[in-house]
Amino acid sequence: MKKKYLVLQIKYEKATINKKLEEELYEELTDMFFYEDIFMYTNKEYFIDITNYEELYKKTTYQLANSIKEKLKNKYHLKTKIGVGTNLFLAKTACDIITSIKKLEIAYLDEKEYILTCSTYKPLSDFWQISNSMMLKLKKLKIFTMEDIRNYSYEKLYEEFGYNAEYLINHSLGIESTTLKELKENNIPRTVSACANFKTIKSRKESQQELVNLLDFNILKLKENDLYTKNIYLYIKYANNIIPKDIITIKLETETNSYITLMNSVLNTYKKQANLFIPIEKLAISFSKITKKKETTYTIPESKSELKINFMNLLSKKKELLYFIHKKITFLHT
Repeated sequence: MKKKYLVLQIKYEKATINKKLEEELYEELTDMFFYEDIFMYTNKEYFIDITNYEELYKKTTYQLANSIKEKLKNKYHLKTKIGVGTNLFLAKTACDIITSIKKLEIAYLDEKEYILTCSTYKPLSDFWQISNSMMLKLKKLKIFTMEDIRNYSYEKLYEEFGYNAEYLINHSLGIESTTLKELKENNIPRTVSACANFKTIKSRKESQQELVNLLDFNILKLKENDLYTKNIYLYIKYANNIIPKDIITIKLETETNSYITLMNSVLNTYKKQANLFIPIEKLAISFSKITKKKETTYTIPESKSELKINFMNLLSKKKELLYFIHKKITFLHT
């Protein structure tokens, strides 16, 4: 099956940009797509792998893109631009350039259409991954368009730009091999999120197990990628909007990916702040302020009491690791 990517750009008014809205928009997108297929490129732009969703939703590419556009317009009064392409570069080009050229809100590009439409387009800095400084270097070589890059000596491009020449040459041909998965692996994600919509509404007590499952999933993602989190957002949507949905912020003292710390922090907060009497329709959990694993140094303890504390900490970590291995094996077999 040929890949298809969608690039969504949101036109915020300055007054509307805030963390709460960003989190809500991400939540809306995870209602439609698995979070593995979404990459938050900036707070105004999302890359989405839509390869399998046309068949899932029984919609054409345009209908799928339009449903996103209409949802964000009707619910949040936001204007959007959407580009769809057979690779990430073409989808980004459709969004950045074709929507502007043709005055469209949704544009599509494949390799053939790209060659016909964008070969002589200027300036080159409008294309993804071509900076102003790179464009100035290209101008010195009398290269002003993608067609000029295609017709220039590839050997000389490598001499001038090194490894970046590969991107220039591939993009001049409409080729992009980078996948969404590779983008995620090369970037620290802004958030790690998961959500659950209940087919039948549940009480606070009944939905607690679903929350545990969401936390299991998120913590596993942190562990697998050596990531740590400091802030947690818990979203609770109550049935029929009887009361406004809760967005609860949990701020931790230090970055962590400890199963026990994260689980206890969220469950304790949930028990205290979730409404006991109103049934729940949807839960979501999001870890933010994501950081990479930090190097730690070991210092020799000066006393027996310190040695005992270190031993207990190591024992606790060992138990946690064994538990998590068990959870992962269980997850893989279900």
